[in-house]
Amino acid sequence: MKIGIITFHSAHNYGAVLQAWSLQEYLKQQGHEVEIVNLRLNVIDKLYRLTYKTNKKICGIEAVNKFANYVYYQVRKESYRFTDAAKYEKYYKFERFINHKLPVTKEVNNLEELQKLNLRYDALIAGSDQIWNAAMMKGINPAYFLQFGNADALRISYAASIGTEEIPPQYRLLFQRYLREFDYISVREKKARDQVMQLTDQPVDLVADPTFLLKREDFDKIRKKPKTSGKYIYVHNVHLQRVDESLNSVAEEMSKRLGLPIIHNWSQKVYSNEAGHFTGGIEEFVGMVSEAEYVITNSFHCTVFAIIYNRNFITVPHFKNPDRMRNLLDDLGILEHLIDSGSKIPKDLSKLAIDYEEVERRRSVMGDHAKVFLKTSLAGEKHEDNRNYFEREDIFRCYGCAACQTVCPADAIRMEEDHEGFRYPVIDQEKCIHCGKCEKVCIYRRSELKNEAQESLPLVYAAYSKQESIVKESTSGGMFTPMYQNILAKHGCVAGVQYDENMEVVYGIAENEKECEAFRHSKYIFPDSRDVKKQVKKLLKEGRYVLFSGSPCQISALKASLGKEYPNLYTVEIICHGAGSPKVFRKYREYLEKLYQSKLVDFQFRNKFKGVDLPFILMEFESGSIDIESALKNNLSRGFRSNNIQRPSCYNCEFVAQKYGVADITIGDYWGIQEEHPDFDNGGKGVSLLKINTPKGKAFFEEWKDQLELCESTYEKAYAHNYKRLMCMMGTRTRLMYYLDEKPIDDLLLTFNRSKKGGIKGL
Repeated sequence: MKIGIITFHSAHNYGAVLQAWSLQEYLKQQGHEVEIVNLRLNVIDKLYRLTYKTNKKICGIEAVNKFANYVYYQVRKESYRFTDAAKYEKYYKFERFINHKLPVTKEVNNLEELQKLNLRYDALIAGSDQIWNAAMMKGINPAYFLQFGNADALRISYAASIGTEEIPPQYRLLFQRYLREFDYISVREKKARDQVMQLTDQPVDLVADPTFLLKREDFDKIRKKPKTSGKYIYVHNVHLQRVDESLNSVAEEMSKRLGLPIIHNWSQKVYSNEAGHFTGGIEEFVGMVSEAEYVITNSFHCTVFAIIYNRNFITVPHFKNPDRMRNLLDDLGILEHLIDSGSKIPKDLSKLAIDYEEVERRRSVMGDHAKVFLKTSLAGEKHEDNRNYFEREDIFRCYGCAACQTVCPADAIRMEEDHEGFRYPVIDQEKCIHCGKCEKVCIYRRSELKNEAQESLPLVYAAYSKQESIVKESTSGGMFTPMYQNILAKHGCVAGVQYDENMEVVYGIAENEKECEAFRHSKYIFPDSRDVKKQVKKLLKEGRYVLFSGSPCQISALKASLGKEYPNLYTVEIICHGAGSPKVFRKYREYLEKLYQSKLVDFQFRNKFKGVDLPFILMEFESGSIDIESALKNNLSRGFRSNNIQRPSCYNCEFVAQKYGVADITIGDYWGIQEEHPDFDNGGKGVSLLKINTPKGKAFFEEWKDQLELCESTYEKAYAHNYKRLMCMMGTRTRLMYYLDEKPIDDLLLTFNRSKKGGIKGL
């Protein structure tokens, strides 16, 4: 199999690199082709990045080449002096190992770049290490939940760690979203397993660190023996800057007891009896531990290698997360080696003697269990779970379309708003007659609601209205106007999204052009559609023509609710970037009305008086006041554009970039018109993407296409710059929604607005 691994392989941390090397080495030994996905995040790399400073005493010049310190170090080495040159040497030893001993892909620096690589594997593995540690990552990066690569790849987590005792509450929804993508899940710590099991109904295994997959002889291949002479205690502090007094206390006491000098990895003199500082690379680290008379450390992986090489050791608990050390030593039957103070070391050191024959037996059992997990997972099948919201109450499976409420014959379902402002069905069990219609009508994973492939379809165009006034008044090229004018001419009705008298976003039915104008302009808020489907069905049964517009999920809900085809129904879907929270919009509206001391009567998310590429938010008030702000900077708009306020199901949407669509016709912005059809660009006034999906849609299109300027295009060109993959739920989204009732709305939105000073801080 071809396997891709994503982990913290680039951290200049011995354990991080060695666990990455161990996993790929074991998989290679099993005959697999392995790559490590070379994601180099700034939040990780900046911890180890070098800065080069002028050193006048050494060089006598203002600026020096970055090699000068290294040359100086080689020419005038001073015993055990931890110089900038030594840091430089260590840095490049790590980089050399990472780039030459690990089979890394092309380097990328963020999730977007990673997704664009279009990597293809038979299996993807996330882990090990603290890839799900929100504190370390300053959030959660979906890349470590395998939100990249081909959809048909097996997705496996191996010994993943959350790094803390619990998943922070503001990130639990994010974990719930991405755990559902895994086919097989394993973690490294017992508490992590308990936490993860609360957020998924899949089995969660507990497996050993990847270093347990290999034998000592495997590490001997990369080990380099230290150049020191004589016996020594090796003291390894995992913290880059934090002084660990407990570690120092244990080290000083053992140095006195054993009469041995200390070699350690800190930059300053720390201990009374020092033999030197260790600044080596990966190979030297393995050698330093393997040759030590005693190892004293607060590092999990330093402990592991002390065990692999059967060294005497003491482990000092990590001040934040001692559980993985405690679990490891307990499982190996040597928990007494976890000591947090020199005063707690047994007077009789023979009590710390280790029966390594027993330890090796237990380590072998742990390794064998991990190998079985990997073998079973890699030979397994993709996890498919198409249960709907009524079968498994999972908010990512509910589009909020209210189709279930529409068809309920007992009126037993109401749509209730949750703390984020999104509505979900709640069943009144006293009214329910258990007919099952709600489950049958649910649109989740209903492939039959999507259009089938048709020969010569879809037809794709770049288009805009021949009437400049229509283009000017529309969000894009004015496609909707000739459609509804055609339906109205047949004495039909039009269903679309509008603001009601309270500026709530709702579905309405229009019977004239004036009423249809309310449907113009994008409204990036989830609409209340509870009543519209029944109204549309009634009109259709009366023989009226109906044009129904909306997002693909709303079109699917209408089709499911109707239960059959109606020749007098035409549907048009909008290319959707998700729908924002009605509660967030409500709170923002109240903020504006308080600020301007007047009722809000219009809110345009994309006014294009300066062109489509410079959209503005337009806010109009009852007093006559009008305010505008760049849509690229406005706090509410940025919340939407940054994918921070959309409905949970939008991050799990099955309708994204469907080639044949759900509706008869698809419309949206033709982004990238300057590149794909430069001669058709109308100077930023607005060009629409127009896609004809069905024979009915084609016949309808023929009736009004002469009102348009058209340029034939293709699906591939039209979606080259358009919304074509699932948006990722980021930690900023779950944090914003978690604090929705804790802070004033504009202050909260500003906190997550990168375009403004003061954005993205705290929380």
